Amino acid sequence: MQSRADFSTRHVQQFSNEPAVEQQLVQAFFGGSKGFYVDVGANDPVLDSQSQHLEALGWTGLLVEPDPDCCELLRKTRTGTVVEMACSSPENAGKQLQLNRAGPHSTLEDRPIALGAVVRSTVSVQCETLDTILRTHAAPTGFDLLSIDIEGHELIALSGFSFSAWKPRLVLIEDHVTHLRKHQLMLQNGYRLLMRTGLNSWYVPAEQSYSFSLSARFEYLRKYYLGLPGRKFRYSREHG
Repeated sequence: MQSRADFSTRHVQQFSNEPAVEQQLVQAFFGGSKGFYVDVGANDPVLDSQSQHLEALGWTGLLVEPDPDCCELLRKTRTGTVVEMACSSPENAGKQLQLNRAGPHSTLEDRPIALGAVVRSTVSVQCETLDTILRTHAAPTGFDLLSIDIEGHELIALSGFSFSAWKPRLVLIEDHVTHLRKHQLMLQNGYRLLMRTGLNSWYVPAEQSYSFSLSARFEYLRKYYLGLPGRKFRYSREHG
């Protein structure tokens, strides 16, 4: 398995803006080894999946998805354990909430965060905390990959997750970076930003050492600070 230094030297030269390279980078991060994933917001079995390519390499894991139609497809085509549940806060645990169906942008929020996404229908779904889901399905402590893409509900869902108890090796979290709350939450829980692929931010435990090029450091400042006011303005204009 390649070392963290090898990965940083070869790959962390700048934040990648090409989502197509993400799967190869995830595989490179883990050095081709098998592991355990938790895919929160699994949605389509193949399209834009964060875990299907890992299953092909022999990984096992949990596919957490509230939409019953998506769950039916996942059960038919995937080998991971399908958990038909919406991840949310401790306050929402055990409740039925309305899922706004908008294809890959379906969300528990009032409206999809993705610009241009249209809600086609709604469905009542069961909610639970991620901690409870992981305990119920005997997920291993220190599991390898946590991917969370639930269209703007990530912060609420992570309020029901104990980073110190589970300690995932890599966290991929969708972040349109219209604010810094997700980033600050990860820092507060002992994780540091590694890089970006598409709309996903990569976080690793802060004690892991990586070297960053000057271009990567500038891209971090641009994405999280210099460009933030413009994105906040565009988002507020589109969402009222």
